[in-house]
Amino acid sequence: MKTRNVLPTAALAAALFSAPSFAGIDKVYGPQVELGELELEMRGIHGLESSDAHEVKFAVGYGVTQNWFVEGYLIGEKEDGKFEIEEVEIENKFQLSEAGEYWADFGALVEIEKELEYDLWEFKAGPIIQKRFGKLVATANIFLEKQFGDDRTEDELEALGSMQVKYRMGPSLEPAVEYYVDEYTQAIGPALLGNTRFGDSKMKWELGVMFGLNDTTEDATLRWQTEFEF
Repeated sequence: MKTRNVLPTAALAAALFSAPSFAGIDKVYGPQVELGELELEMRGIHGLESSDAHEVKFAVGYGVTQNWFVEGYLIGEKEDGKFEIEEVEIENKFQLSEAGEYWADFGALVEIEKELEYDLWEFKAGPIIQKRFGKLVATANIFLEKQFGDDRTEDELEALGSMQVKYRMGPSLEPAVEYYVDEYTQAIGPALLGNTRFGDSKMKWELGVMFGLNDTTEDATLRWQTEFEF
């Protein structure tokens, strides 16, 4: 979570300089939800310039209804050579249309994140839009983010977003290009997405390298994700 201001100037400066320079890079959400699906997920973001720039998320999710998927996260970061759980998060994804019902498929994401050491909450919400063009699938996430709590460092809404265009080369492998942007981060790069079935279960994986497009983003950032769906 980025820290920014209502704190004293010195504290604000320290918070800004300690914030990960890949903070806007995460994942691109699709709009689909499956009733009764149990998901175990782990994903990580690693700055390839800095040995201290690491973030890993551990999650358990469940398809509560055919339109609502809820997921709980523990978020850990490496700081001063130590890896610690720093934040918790509850994420809700809603499928707003059936596949092919409209010109695009629509969903929405609503999440709330809590910094464990401080009175700092972060609320994020916005639409998920996905459009198919033959074997190409384009997905856009457009979110607004707001901080709350006595230790908040920013009072205004922040816009952030991501986009992915993938090629459905086969049922188990899809190359893609991804783009991420927020107030500090701007990055683009290639990714590979795949899945393997084990009976009624499935393992999904994603691996990508994002290259910074501005001075406040790491030159290269590795992102990965593994999901087990039951």
